[in-house]
Amino acid sequence: MKSERRIRPELEGLRTIAAILVAIYHIWFNRVSGGVDVFFVVSGFLITTSLLSMYRKNGKILYFSYVVKLLKRLLPTAWLIGITTLVASLYILPAFTKSQNINEFLASVFYFQNWRLAADSVDYLAQNNSASPFQHFWALSIQFQFYLVWLVVFFVAITLLRLISGNHMKRMLLVLISFIVVVSLGYSIYLTAANQPVAYYHTFTRVWEFGIGGILALTIHQLVVSSRVAWLFGWLGIIGLISCGIVLQVSQLFPGIAALWPVLSAVLIIIAGNYSTHYSAFRVLSWKPLVKFGSISYAFYLWHWPLLIFYYALFGVESVSLLGGLSIIAASSAFAYFTIYGFELPIRKIQFPLWKTATIIAVFSGAIWMSTVVYQETFMAGPNVSSELLSESLETHPGAFTYLEDGKLARHSDFAEPYLPNLDVALQDRSVIYADGCLTGTGTIDTKRCEYGELEEFDYTIALVGGSHAAHWQPMLAELAKAHNLKIVTYLKGNCRFTEQSRSNYSECDEWFVNVKEELVQNKPDLIFTVANVGSPKEAFDEISDGFTDAWKYFEQHDIPLFLVRDTPWYDENVLSCISENADAPENCKAKQQDIIREPSPLSTVDYMPETATTMDVTEYFCDGEYCHYVIGNIVTHFDSNHLTATFSRTFAPVFERPILEALEQ
Repeated sequence: MKSERRIRPELEGLRTIAAILVAIYHIWFNRVSGGVDVFFVVSGFLITTSLLSMYRKNGKILYFSYVVKLLKRLLPTAWLIGITTLVASLYILPAFTKSQNINEFLASVFYFQNWRLAADSVDYLAQNNSASPFQHFWALSIQFQFYLVWLVVFFVAITLLRLISGNHMKRMLLVLISFIVVVSLGYSIYLTAANQPVAYYHTFTRVWEFGIGGILALTIHQLVVSSRVAWLFGWLGIIGLISCGIVLQVSQLFPGIAALWPVLSAVLIIIAGNYSTHYSAFRVLSWKPLVKFGSISYAFYLWHWPLLIFYYALFGVESVSLLGGLSIIAASSAFAYFTIYGFELPIRKIQFPLWKTATIIAVFSGAIWMSTVVYQETFMAGPNVSSELLSESLETHPGAFTYLEDGKLARHSDFAEPYLPNLDVALQDRSVIYADGCLTGTGTIDTKRCEYGELEEFDYTIALVGGSHAAHWQPMLAELAKAHNLKIVTYLKGNCRFTEQSRSNYSECDEWFVNVKEELVQNKPDLIFTVANVGSPKEAFDEISDGFTDAWKYFEQHDIPLFLVRDTPWYDENVLSCISENADAPENCKAKQQDIIREPSPLSTVDYMPETATTMDVTEYFCDGEYCHYVIGNIVTHFDSNHLTATFSRTFAPVFERPILEALEQ
């Protein structure tokens, strides 16, 4: 059978423009261009062409051979850039991002970064993570997963042809791929409307983009257009590609129906083909420098993002100058050229038997995984004040228990011992409710009930209810539970509060709270522990709305006592960032109390307070009247701008002990 393949130099030029647009939009506009979607279409076009050619040549698909050769082509560049980026991040980026970067490194080099980011997008706290130098690997993860999906598609097509004794491979593929495109696009539109952050990184919401490229590969030789139409299609495609990120806020709209913009732009360019009339798009895209750059566009894409992140960190800026951006592009290009021609291609030219190549890949994969895990266990096992060591550590790391009767706080400068948790692990020093999946994310109104403390022979039950600011009191309550036979039951949802009326853009919190109220009334705990207000200066500055008091009245009517604690300080900066920049003098990290804390306390001025409610204001354990400090009693108070570290929360156990026991015994 005669081959229908031909050289498509304009595809390399197309990849060049897409890669450069991605970099330009990232560097200077802090936006997403839609160029990645073009990569997906081109990849779908090329992989379909390649697999079809293999089938025609061999009468079958050599699955194992194909995967091994694919890995041999992809892994050297990905691993070199990934490892280099990881090592550089350990020295350039703040220490508290180390664990995040290591975990994202593993997710990136093993091609599941998109799923990690999808999980983070519904993790309330992970949404505040710093942009990592591995974030862009999500696109490569989806691309690799698509390659595996396409092998399955070809397997199904071949199997069906054998069952029906047919030989129309292209026709069978066209039916299967068209079906996948329709289903995937429909799911993409649905999930983008329901949960856009998850949809953005979801593999199946993107498969249709590759599928469009696959359909083009199967039909391109039947699509005949005139030179004038081709000229128009080519330029419409280029203009559409360049303008997409300007007109659309890609990061917030994709990959639903809006993603058709860059996808169809790529389709028009591919259909335009190699009509090389005067001033045609083909003439531009097949220009030798663009074609040459296309051969390194993969590495260029991988290099530009970590260099941008390192630029921010090294120069302490939030935007990039014209000269700085040009330097990043030039450096990315130089590194990409060396990576491809000095590293990847020499490796690809080394010829080993297939089994030996697979063995080498497996050994290197195991070595990367094990060495990274060992590093985490050996060098990042920071000395936190665990619950078991709490009582033994109060002298050197008393945390909140440093508050004295004269109103003074013992800060880090009053101790010789290093503060805890150290910066390597501080970002992960959180309540176990996050690891246990006990903080309900977005997209659901179902209650999630978790239990801690004494679960069998308990004397009292305390329900911990609210959002993440209620959740960060769980370590303190867990300490009390062990000492006093208490059972702690949690009902928590990110971004939600103990109120009948949430903010307008969090309507699902109201529905969730209705469900929580019904369950609490049914189970009737001995005490509900919750946060009584919103301490953020950006949200009505510490006011207690009617929604809160309505919720209090509801539980008063059902004879369930409340323990209402005033919200803890919210800062205008990430606490760990400040401490990282002032590692030798963390006592310099503080905020003016008058800017952070409203006086008098809203708990003392609220219009209504149930008689069975106990209130507590913990401001004095953070602030000395003039400043609120980020390190108290030798312990870091927050792991971001507004959530307590688990270590600091535990040190509140002696502070809350008597008030909570008295509330339970009423």
